[in-house]
Amino acid sequence: MGRRSSSGGGMNLDSLMDTLTNVVGILLIILIYSLLSSTETVKRIKGFVDEISDEQYARMLAEAEEMRKLLAQQDRSVKDDQGDYSSQREALVAKWKLIEQLKKDYAKLTETKINVEDLKKQVEQRRTKTESLEKQISESEKLIATLKARLAETPAAGPDRDAKIVNLPDPRPAPKGAQPITFLCRGGRIVPVDIPGLQREAQQVIQKGQRALLKQNQIDCAKLAELFEKRFVGDQFCRVRIRVGGDAKPQLAVEMRPGAGDKTDNIAHGNQFRRWIQGVDPQKFYFEFRVFSDSYDTYLAARNVAARNGILGGWIPYDAKAEYNIGLGVDLKMTCLGKKPPPPTPPKPGDPKRPPPPADVVD
Repeated sequence: MGRRSSSGGGMNLDSLMDTLTNVVGILLIILIYSLLSSTETVKRIKGFVDEISDEQYARMLAEAEEMRKLLAQQDRSVKDDQGDYSSQREALVAKWKLIEQLKKDYAKLTETKINVEDLKKQVEQRRTKTESLEKQISESEKLIATLKARLAETPAAGPDRDAKIVNLPDPRPAPKGAQPITFLCRGGRIVPVDIPGLQREAQQVIQKGQRALLKQNQIDCAKLAELFEKRFVGDQFCRVRIRVGGDAKPQLAVEMRPGAGDKTDNIAHGNQFRRWIQGVDPQKFYFEFRVFSDSYDTYLAARNVAARNGILGGWIPYDAKAEYNIGLGVDLKMTCLGKKPPPPTPPKPGDPKRPPPPADVVD
């Protein structure tokens, strides 16, 4: 039979009270059970601890130490493996780079188009050309051998009349009593040098101005050179200027006049050089060629013509920038103003004096 509430409008709390009573009872039961279980657990643990002996404890410590050593060994092994892994990784990176490069090279090779048939044709053409050249060489060698055999049977011919003859230098004295006739070879031309005539022209100029040229018992060579620059002194082939020689005395520098003389190509077949040497007596005269380095061909052409006319000759080489100097033709006692001759060079001890070469030589 259900209960009625004491007040018709209030809340019924009987169910709540029943529920709280039941909950409190359950919690008491759980608490009691927990206390009983914990007591049993403590007893079991105490019994287990009491059962461990010293030997068992020592053995467990030893096992723990062994486990620690094994862990340390495993740690070292792991580190070594990591080092090997680093080196292996570097090697793998290098191999990957090599592979990438090989891929690029392979790509280039695949892009390059090589026609094998064309290469074969080129090789065949070159082989054919080589065989042809070998055949031509063989025929040329046979022809050379034939020409040599014919040449051996052919008597030697004399030199060509127009050939350039170069004699090896063989200096020897000129014919006794013979006088030199001087030629100047320069700039591809040749001119005769009238040394006595040029010296006479220079002496006349110096005599006319000697009062103004003599100072302090010396010659004012600077003023003398200026005089020769302002005034032409020479002939149709050459002009002379004043230079100071190594002995501190004035000398004459012989210069070829522009356009004067005979050209190299005209000497052998022209008439000018032949006219100069016409009537020269080989017993009384010989030719003295003053040859500059730019006119060896000129000298050879003139020398060949002279040799065909029986006239001996000698030559003296000059550098292209050198000068051909001659004396004034008089024995000067005075030196240039402000100049002194160098002291004589003393002979070396124990060095025998060689006789000077003859002044007049031919080769």
